[in-house]
Amino acid sequence: MRSPKNILVSVLGSTPQILTETLWYLKKKKGVDIDEVFVITTGFGKKLICEGDIKKGIPPLLNGLFEKFCNEIGLKTRFVERNIKVIKDKDGNEVDDIRNDSQNESAANFITNEIRKLANRPEVVIHCSVAGGRKTMSVYAALAMTLVGRKQDKLYHVLVSPPEVEGNPKFFYKPEIPVEIELSNGRKISTDEIEITLAEIPFLRLGEKYFNIFPKGISYTELVERIQNYANIEKPVVSGPGEEEIEIIGENKEFKEALKKLKELAKNDKVKVVLLVGESGTGKELFANEFHRSGSRKDKKYLAINCASIPETLIESELFGHVKGAFTGAIKDKKGIFEEYDGGVLFLDEINKTDFAFQAKLLRAIEYGEIQPVGSLATKKVNVRIIIGLNQEPKEWLKSGKVLRDFYSRIARHQVRIPPLRERKDDIPELVGKFINKYSKLYGKTNIKGVSDEIMDMFLEYDWSFGNVRELEGVIDAMIAMADDDEQILTNLPEHFESNIKAQEQIIKDEIEKITSGKNLTFDELAKKYIELKLRENNYNITKTAKALGLKRTTLQSKM
Repeated sequence: MRSPKNILVSVLGSTPQILTETLWYLKKKKGVDIDEVFVITTGFGKKLICEGDIKKGIPPLLNGLFEKFCNEIGLKTRFVERNIKVIKDKDGNEVDDIRNDSQNESAANFITNEIRKLANRPEVVIHCSVAGGRKTMSVYAALAMTLVGRKQDKLYHVLVSPPEVEGNPKFFYKPEIPVEIELSNGRKISTDEIEITLAEIPFLRLGEKYFNIFPKGISYTELVERIQNYANIEKPVVSGPGEEEIEIIGENKEFKEALKKLKELAKNDKVKVVLLVGESGTGKELFANEFHRSGSRKDKKYLAINCASIPETLIESELFGHVKGAFTGAIKDKKGIFEEYDGGVLFLDEINKTDFAFQAKLLRAIEYGEIQPVGSLATKKVNVRIIIGLNQEPKEWLKSGKVLRDFYSRIARHQVRIPPLRERKDDIPELVGKFINKYSKLYGKTNIKGVSDEIMDMFLEYDWSFGNVRELEGVIDAMIAMADDDEQILTNLPEHFESNIKAQEQIIKDEIEKITSGKNLTFDELAKKYIELKLRENNYNITKTAKALGLKRTTLQSKM
């Protein structure tokens, strides 16, 4: 079976760095080699890529810099000038910049059609990165992926920290040997202090959700209008669990107790909202699916929504609906998701990414079963069960000041905590077996039986703090993709995972340095210092400290 061709589509405005930052992250953190790059931009954007900007000190990307970058990080990515697609207006003229509604509409249609062309090629996987350019263009690219994207395609949002680094003419990626760059405020920073993050957006693929609304040649504008009006939709399909049977694997005691508690809450229809607490990658969406299947509304509609993937300005409209004229572009009344899924179940993940205004409206929906469409003075009654996903510790969320106290006290009544993978390492061998079975079938490498003892030992020692079960799955996926067709036992780790192991080792070294203050301590002295540190961090709560240390409560007490 031939490996799929990885294509990167970047939508750029005046920040060509998004391209190299994306390629760097995919290669270094995910082990993904991009075969070819396509860029969608304006005439100004193309000039910036090909010629640079002398006044701002931005070098041309296609004049040695891109080749230097690829050589340094070991990429053989193809990127040529003809792969730069310049947005055209209705008359076929290239748009130098986007200044009015007509150009916005042209940009939306152009971006959709370019992405559709690539999505029509079955041998490619599209990796679309947004951010760093004109915000409107990024939104159009994200919506285009929503409209025409397939299961294998990926949509990413590029984030750079600290924020002042974004668009800095001296920073295109993290070089192997750190260098110092100057920020706009005069502060100097080393490139090894800069963090690049590629947040994957789990977009709703409307092309899979509805039938017969995507004829060839239809424009972006017409697509949106059809979806808003639910016109010509012959057979709507509920977006939710899907046809594939989902198996939740885990024999760990705490994990099984969490699942048992979830099912008990699901069977009690008087429980209107449940808070799922778990780090990214622990399986909150699997638990939400299980809640739906185990409850009294298993035959009703179910939908999972990632709150972080919907802009703050749109989330209220998406969930509660809007009336005509509520804002620019609201040309018709639109039902919100709450009204569409009345009687069903909704999973709202990453609730900590929402603002106070949204939390207040959601609280009203939970308390009184009432929603108020944007731009309307009238309220509507809805009856929806809600699972809320939180990917940080509740006390940290409260401490951040980014949650309404009334809202938090209401949603926190019924909590289910999903333990991270480092607290359920006894499940790792079974999870490894499941993922090997899944990806060996996907890549047509069915001879693979397992991993070497050395690799399994590394899996059991590693803390999986970068992504938990999802991180483990990604590692197995990458190992099988790289394996020879006749390979039976996996022995080679992907490069990005080895980097994660080194990062974890550094964290441990820093932790030891913090505990010992550089002194040479015996093992018993070090253990004592570490226990004292964890007790202080957990306000001397023995149960919490025992969990943090991976010990039984009685064992910790005896050591104390």
